[in-house]
Amino acid sequence: MAYVATLGNSRLAIALQGTQTNITLTSSSTGQQQSQSSSFNTGKWHDTPKLRSVGQGAVLQIDTDRGSYYIHILSNSINRVDPPSDLQNYSTIDLKEVDDTQAASTVESMPSMQPMQMGNMSMEIDSMSMKMGDMSMGIDNPAKTTTKLFCSQCGTEAKAGDRFCRSCGHELNK
Repeated sequence: MAYVATLGNSRLAIALQGTQTNITLTSSSTGQQQSQSSSFNTGKWHDTPKLRSVGQGAVLQIDTDRGSYYIHILSNSINRVDPPSDLQNYSTIDLKEVDDTQAASTVESMPSMQPMQMGNMSMEIDSMSMKMGDMSMGIDNPAKTTTKLFCSQCGTEAKAGDRFCRSCGHELNK
């Protein structure tokens, strides 16, 4: 049994594996993606979990052979809590039943991150590359990586192919 729901900019996946209830919260915003998971030894579910919107976040109610469990879900935390006395007064959030593999893959695939740019620095996560000024590094294409060489004695920048510093004459280590 597994269920998913949308909470604002976040996706929630709830799955029962044996007697463990696994909860994964995945959120995405410009230039950032986060995912966190928690697992609770709740026992077997008696009924479909119920999710309600509360003032801050949501409360998940799970009725099991060991009793009822209440889990508070906020943008950055998943914690077991005592049952709120007025839980019935809050609106219900629809849970969609999915197969276990969909829940295990953290609901739905998140959109790829957009390249980030700040001044003369840019980073691309998809290609694992970074550029700053005339320097660049990349994992996908090692030929892209360039390194400047400086004299360890005086700090003067050396040109490609130099064996000795043009300023102080110190031998350059490559």
